[in-house]
Amino acid sequence: MIRPPDPPGHGGPTFNNWGGSWGPQIGVVHGNVITGSDAPPEEQFVAGVRELNSNNRLNALRYLENAFEAGRTPERAYYLMLAILSGQSFELLGEEHMERLRQVAAFTDAWSGPPVGDGPHAYHSAIRLVCQLLKLLSGPPETAETDASNITRGIDTLPAPRRSEVLQHLQMIISGAARDQLDARDAAEVAEQRCGGDRRNRAPKFFVPDPVGPKQRTTAPADVTGTEQAALTGAAALGALGVILALAALFRGNVGTAVLVLLTCGPGGAAAARYGMERHWLGERLAEENRRHFVTPPGRQPWHSTWGNGAVPFDPTVVPGAYRIAWPTRQYEDFHADISKVVDHCFSHQVGNEEGAAAWTEHSAGVRLSLANELTIAYGGTNGATGLEWLVALHAEESARAWRNRTLFAYQQQLSVGPQTSLPFWAGVVSFGIGALIGIGGVLSVDPDTGLWAIALLVGAGVLAGKSGYAVFARRRSRTTNTHAFSLRYANELRVWHQWRAYLADRPTDNEMAKWLDYDLRALRRESLDHHGLSHHEVRKYFFVTEADPGCARARNVCGPPRYSSYIIRLFLLTEGGVRQHEWTMDFITARHNREDRRAFRYDAIASVAVTQIGLRGIGAFRRIVPLGNEPPSVGGGTRPSDELILSQALRLSLVNSENLDIVVENFHDFIDRLVENPEYLSRLALDSSGISTALRILECVAAEGRGWFAAQRASLTRRLQGASLLTTQDARGLTARPGDPNSG
Repeated sequence: MIRPPDPPGHGGPTFNNWGGSWGPQIGVVHGNVITGSDAPPEEQFVAGVRELNSNNRLNALRYLENAFEAGRTPERAYYLMLAILSGQSFELLGEEHMERLRQVAAFTDAWSGPPVGDGPHAYHSAIRLVCQLLKLLSGPPETAETDASNITRGIDTLPAPRRSEVLQHLQMIISGAARDQLDARDAAEVAEQRCGGDRRNRAPKFFVPDPVGPKQRTTAPADVTGTEQAALTGAAALGALGVILALAALFRGNVGTAVLVLLTCGPGGAAAARYGMERHWLGERLAEENRRHFVTPPGRQPWHSTWGNGAVPFDPTVVPGAYRIAWPTRQYEDFHADISKVVDHCFSHQVGNEEGAAAWTEHSAGVRLSLANELTIAYGGTNGATGLEWLVALHAEESARAWRNRTLFAYQQQLSVGPQTSLPFWAGVVSFGIGALIGIGGVLSVDPDTGLWAIALLVGAGVLAGKSGYAVFARRRSRTTNTHAFSLRYANELRVWHQWRAYLADRPTDNEMAKWLDYDLRALRRESLDHHGLSHHEVRKYFFVTEADPGCARARNVCGPPRYSSYIIRLFLLTEGGVRQHEWTMDFITARHNREDRRAFRYDAIASVAVTQIGLRGIGAFRRIVPLGNEPPSVGGGTRPSDELILSQALRLSLVNSENLDIVVENFHDFIDRLVENPEYLSRLALDSSGISTALRILECVAAEGRGWFAAQRASLTRRLQGASLLTTQDARGLTARPGDPNSG
């Protein structure tokens, strides 16, 4: 994924630092409204238009066909026709789609209802225009220029929304001279709209996952347990009885000695107990912080050193440290593996220079593991790691700032036992010790039996009070400290989370992403034609094939096509003489291409075309295509090693000179939510949205028949159009009227 803007920190958000890589290659999946097949026709129609504008033809066809069958209107007929033809080569449409076109044409011609759409009979005019485009495909070459002018005028007369939709979805239908005229007229619009809508600043936000809200960590209750209450009550009773016996014996012997014992043992014991518990708590707190900042060596785990494999048991009530935890389920294990990658990546990008990076990696090892453990305990049972990047980045930034300021380990000084604790403690110990020795000697000299009983009772009371009293003290002390620290931390995280939500408020929709990509393709097509000195009239057929640039960010709506922050775009121009292929690597955020390749080959140079299974090794920019071995490759979850072999598909174009061109098909392996979608649907979606399904059928025909396919294609088009009754029947004569004719509506 892309590295998002500098994460908001103490000084507020700074959203201007793009570049590099953001975390492990886990695709972002945005929520989307899923419309079921049992939804009302109106909802299915709206969903179909939405999916069509996102260039998700598969879903659009399903929704629009259901809506058209449930209630036929010109508007639904028009959008169904667009969905059938969107991005498709007309001569390769199946018979079921031809049947749908015939139904749409017949219904629209017979419609006698009120005008609908933007302007009188706007959808009728748009459907007539589509039929004229189909007629132009099979018309004689000598009428192409006249027909093209009529088509151009017809498109100009459409309302702006219809005009935009026709130009977006019928690129494969509008061809020849009409395409040349439209390109020349639309050059300014493409140049203006291509980066419109603040694309440079908004497009990156599509690849930032929805930030998961922070969770406020709670502290353990400080209530005194029944056992502790009983122990403290018993200690008080024993202590009171022991003091009474000791004082009774002392006052019988020497009043001055008794007073001296009271003045030394009372305040001294209280001071020793109070500051002794503080000293012990500081030591425990220091050990706890050390466990968070330093990786615990194997065999030296806290609390339990005898657990198997050196892993401590999972306990969500304990503040985790930098040690290995025996996670209760595979879901927790996978989450920990994913979030650990995010943590390592965020921390590694905090220090730039190589020398400092090595020290930073070493010093932050414990903090990184502790943070991964903490987030796994908090979120691992219900969430995936996606959406927590902002939270990890915030803590990485704060830790790096503390490291640079030499305060990352400042807690060691803060939790050290200072003079303000040591002096009162030792003064109390000395005072209590002196008084105790004097008292023991005085009691035993007056009444040995009573003295022994008093000493035994006081020792027992001290043991009970010390153990239970410290437990209560430590719990209350920790609760007070943690409550304050956790409240400050949660307030900071909540503030930053709101900043991220505000920053992502204008994230582009999937429709906008599709529109920007459409403008990119139109601009690149014009650029390629200009480079080769070709006009659309000289190009018999063209098509685009898109692929993710290795290492780029991926994002998609549920059930929608994937979007990439960087594309590999290939344009195939089929002319009489052969194939011209133009390839760009394009940064989608800036709409600029930074690498460009070209090649040309004759039709008889094509040896084979097929979608074949391949293997991918490595992640991101280090990905490479490798031949599949005999052993079954492991297709795992988020825990896969960087050299694991991942199954995928590729459109492989093999030339007779043994050169292969592989276009990798998206396998959705890096999209976590792929697990809840139909694998067969995802496979079809990948082939359709990338243009590979169209490319495969066209290249197969060309490879089999060579340039002779074009002549056969024109004759076949005429037969199919007549067979579909779209242009020649008496009922459909209105659909073939040229713009400006009396029958054009």
